[in-house]
Amino acid sequence: MSQAKVDKYKKEKKNRSKVIKRKKIRNVILFLFAVFFVSMGIGYPLGKYLYKVSYEKRMANATVEASYYDYWAQQYISANYGYYFDYGDTSTDSDAAEETYVDDATALDATN
Repeated sequence: MSQAKVDKYKKEKKNRSKVIKRKKIRNVILFLFAVFFVSMGIGYPLGKYLYKVSYEKRMANATVEASYYDYWAQQYISANYGYYFDYGDTSTDSDAAEETYVDDATALDATN
């Protein structure tokens, strides 16, 4: 062996532990990045799907607060069946009652 080769071998042997340590650290970092991206590739669509399913279940079981329902029911009954409960008062117009119902329904939607 020539002296240059001997010097190169000694230098590599002296730094071998540092080089091996750097390679191990680099391999661990690459592995963590690979795991991260694979988990994101699987986790994101899975999470969106599970959220959609839970949202659909929540909407299927959604309830209306009693006060909103009572208000809506009173307005609906007075607008559509008010003439049954008129008791001789002929001053109300059916078109005016219908307009009141529409305005109250939009007001109710605005409060939600």
